[in-house]
Amino acid sequence: MGPRDPPEERGLSSMNASERELFSRLMTSFQTFAATLEKWPKAVAVTGALGSGKTEWVLNLALGFEAVGEKVTIADLDIINPYFCIRQVTEALGARGFNIIMPPENARWSDMTVVSPKISCALATEEGRLMLDIGGDAEGALALKQFEPDIRRAGYLLILVVNAFRPQTASVRGVRTMLERMESICGLSVGALVSNSHLMDETTPELCADGLETVMEAGADLGLPVLFAGVPPKLFEETVSTVASRNISVPCWPLSRHMMLPWEEGAMWSKAPAAGE
Repeated sequence: MGPRDPPEERGLSSMNASERELFSRLMTSFQTFAATLEKWPKAVAVTGALGSGKTEWVLNLALGFEAVGEKVTIADLDIINPYFCIRQVTEALGARGFNIIMPPENARWSDMTVVSPKISCALATEEGRLMLDIGGDAEGALALKQFEPDIRRAGYLLILVVNAFRPQTASVRGVRTMLERMESICGLSVGALVSNSHLMDETTPELCADGLETVMEAGADLGLPVLFAGVPPKLFEETVSTVASRNISVPCWPLSRHMMLPWEEGAMWSKAPAAGE
C-alpha cells in the first residue's frame, strides 16, 4: 500500500515558513519510518514511567503508520491515570479516521482497572496495525496480562519509552529495574527502547543527546535496540547535528505534542460526559 497524502499536504500552500519546515521534517521521519515497516508486528504496545511521554509516542507512531498508508487502531489500556491519556483526544483522533478502543462509557473516566474486550477482536483481525497505550510505571503493564495469549498469537513489540531525566529512569540500573518489573507483571518482553529525554521548556540539543546516551547505555546493558530519539521540533536540526557529532546513529524524531494541558493553546481534549449521561 502506497503512502497517503497527509491532510497537511493538501493545505501546504497556506502554511507559513515554520510550518513548512516542520512538515518537511515530519515527512523525512515518516519516510525513514516506512523503511522499517516490515520489521513491525501487528501489535505495538508502548509503556514507560509516569510522565515519560509514552502517549505522545503512541500518537506519533500512529500518525507515522497512517502517513505511509496503514490502517491504525489505537487502544487505551491506561489503568493508572484516566485523565491524561488517549481518551482525552478521542474526538480529534476519530475525526482523522483512526479507530479508537476505550473502556466502556460508564467507566471511561473512573480510576477502576477496566479495559475493553474489543482489544481481543482487534488482535484477531489481520488487517491494520494495533497501537496499545499502556498505563505509566510497572503497575500499568498489568492491563496487558489478560490479553497476553492474544498478543503473543498476533505478534507484538513492547516499547519502553525512557526519559533519562525522570528519577525512576535516570540511570541504567533504574531503566533495568523498571523494565524487569514491567515484564514480570505483564508476562511479555520489552523488545526496544525509545529515548524521550527532555526537561520541557528547559530542553536543549545537548540535553537531548545526553539523555539519548544514557538510554543507549541502558539498551546495551539490556541487549535492546534504541529505535528513535524524540526531539522538540524547534530543536530538531541542532539536535541532529549534536547527535551526529557524537557519532550516534539513532534516528531523531521531531516529536509533535498532542496531549496539551487544558490551559495550553491547541489543546484538543475530549469532554467528560456530564453527570447522569
